[in-house]
Amino acid sequence: MKKIAILLVAVFALLGVNTANAQSRTSYFMEGSYFRSEFNPALVPTRGYFMIPGMSGFNLNIGTNFLSFDNFIYQRGDQYVTAFHKSVTTEEFLNKLPKTLKGNVSGNVNLLGLGFYTKKIFWTAGANLRIDNNIAMSPDMFKAAKSLGNGSYDLGTTAVNANWYLETYAGTTFPITDWLTIGVKGKILFGLANFGAELNNNMNITEDKITVEVDGNWRANSPIFTNHTLVEGRSVDFSSLVCVNDMARLQENLKNFGAAIDFGAEMRLLNNHLKLSAAVTDLGFIKWCATSHLAGEASAAYEYTGVALSVDGDVDYRSAFAPMNGGEGINKDNIIQKGGYEGYINRLSYSINVGAEYNLLRNKIAFGIFSQTKVLNTSTYEEITASVNLRPTNWISATVSHTLLNGNSAGVYGAAINFHPALINIYLGVDFIDSNYVGIGNVAGLDLYLPRNANSLNLYMGMAFNFGRPKHLKNKANRAE
Repeated sequence: MKKIAILLVAVFALLGVNTANAQSRTSYFMEGSYFRSEFNPALVPTRGYFMIPGMSGFNLNIGTNFLSFDNFIYQRGDQYVTAFHKSVTTEEFLNKLPKTLKGNVSGNVNLLGLGFYTKKIFWTAGANLRIDNNIAMSPDMFKAAKSLGNGSYDLGTTAVNANWYLETYAGTTFPITDWLTIGVKGKILFGLANFGAELNNNMNITEDKITVEVDGNWRANSPIFTNHTLVEGRSVDFSSLVCVNDMARLQENLKNFGAAIDFGAEMRLLNNHLKLSAAVTDLGFIKWCATSHLAGEASAAYEYTGVALSVDGDVDYRSAFAPMNGGEGINKDNIIQKGGYEGYINRLSYSINVGAEYNLLRNKIAFGIFSQTKVLNTSTYEEITASVNLRPTNWISATVSHTLLNGNSAGVYGAAINFHPALINIYLGVDFIDSNYVGIGNVAGLDLYLPRNANSLNLYMGMAFNFGRPKHLKNKANRAE
């Protein structure tokens, strides 16, 4: 129990340290930010910009719909206990968990970027390094861990998908009428790594052992892999599957190409007071070639029979978790499928983004609603973000927001600030700041507090050089009166 508590505390401590989000939803209504075009290519900054490689944006998003302190830690009197404590009923614990547990780790490194105006038309081009990893699984694994009673447990299907790729893009944004703007961004993709798996899991508990069975399929693809040495009926040496020192094979495997598109629109109504926008982003695919494709089955069974202690107190962990029936469990011979590979197409995770904004006081304050539906390979995320946006001058803007749905609780909010004067553009934004903290004790003389309701963590920050504010944006007639 103590080890479980330590693990949970470590996880929730990380939730209090916000890292960068692949897309900061708080930035959607910040007019000076060049990040907002990632949600909708029709939303462009107020100036041209040049991104500094390595400094313009590095971000990482870790999101779940279940991993929060409040779901796994319970207060009993003046103490906190884990969900696996006997004072917490199974129903009390499981009722807090969603029907499907979802997790996503995604990120983006801005390598190059340029945006500029030619009259009223905005042009952009650049390159990013993108990662997108997601997982969906059944909550029954927690039911089995909580119950630990004799019987069989169907732990459901675990689906995993990961895409790592280099993205190059070029786009344009242009007005159709005085009240309608269209944006389009085309992307060429170079696949770096792909992994996918669907695993069915079962657990059987008896008085003397716990048995875990895993059965499913997996596939992986990367230019560093080669299947040339795979021969039916022969043992596989994993080291022979990696060709990082074979430049000829690396060049032959550099065939994982794809394409994607972002397109969106913005309408300005009621003398620019009301702005409506919608977009679809990352609608595309990557074709992974056959020469760097590995695949197979993951079929094995393990059993836990306890820990063997010798007379002198040494622990024999080998007897604690071992393959069943004298087998080898999951190993190189029963998970690698030998021969018969073909290339395949893997679609990207795409987003459907819709926003509505109403501004007052000559656009100095605005109230916004932003809806994002992110369709992953394993599941779908739906969120709605409400925000208050302040624009006291034409070179500074600030936002406070709250994201609803997807397990996000009240009291978890976002904040961002953007400086965009004539020469420089600096952005700092945080989503999922938890205002409800729990004190869990004193560590090294310091009181330790952890966020209670946040189930995700992120931070988005970047810096670029500004130039070229167009004349039509200097004209106050285009601002809400």
